[in-house]
Amino acid sequence: MSKDADELERFLAEQLREQVGNLMAASQLLAPVIREQENRHYDQYMAILNQSLYRLLRLAEHVDLAQRERRGDKLEFHPVLLELEPLCRELCQKVTGAAAPLRVDFQWEWDGREAAVLGDPLLLRRMLLNLIANALHAASSGGQAGLRLCTEGRSVRLTVWNSGGETPLPGSESIESESSWKKDSGVQTRMGVELAREVVECHQGTLVFEQGERRGLRAVISLPVANDTEATGLHTPRMGYDPTGGFSQVLVELSDVLPCEAYLPEDVE
Repeated sequence: MSKDADELERFLAEQLREQVGNLMAASQLLAPVIREQENRHYDQYMAILNQSLYRLLRLAEHVDLAQRERRGDKLEFHPVLLELEPLCRELCQKVTGAAAPLRVDFQWEWDGREAAVLGDPLLLRRMLLNLIANALHAASSGGQAGLRLCTEGRSVRLTVWNSGGETPLPGSESIESESSWKKDSGVQTRMGVELAREVVECHQGTLVFEQGERRGLRAVISLPVANDTEATGLHTPRMGYDPTGGFSQVLVELSDVLPCEAYLPEDVE
């Protein structure tokens, strides 16, 4: 029965993604027709529809995470020799644009020292976006958040931080332990933290939470720098399965914190 249940869950998750893809394609075909009506209310309705679809995609990812944890399976890990600075800079540019309606000052910082790691680009982006989503939520309107990259010896240090804003994440005023913070946080936040920890473990790194600037919370990731043998090796880029189905990974992972205005038809096409 357990095997049958696992197969059924996987089938339902795949069907969920397929139907979301069909709905998204239909909404994109309808968007030009709706715009011809010259009724601005229609744009708002389309944005709500699009955001809901992106949230369903994120929910499907979390269903996969829950299933994997229950089965004790590991993440698919496809490392390549990777410079983190270009990946992080591009990701931050996309986050800054998408998060503009939140009125959060999102900052990208780099100490200028290049270092390569053996990393899975897709998993690293998912990890960072989950932590960034938490930071944006905590910063709230008028607050600050950001991603900082620096090299310290044989480690690369990634820090996702927020200023706390008006509504810091639950428990961030007094962090006694990661477990107590996760207990007081929402389900989506807890699952995002679990995913982040899995990704870090795949990369043989560490993840800790610290009290950050002002009242904010910092997620600090340390990853080992690739050694000389690894740095001269040949690694094949990841190919194949994309859990977001080709949709914007930024808009999927931030769908629970961005306002619906970020999902207007012209922005998601």
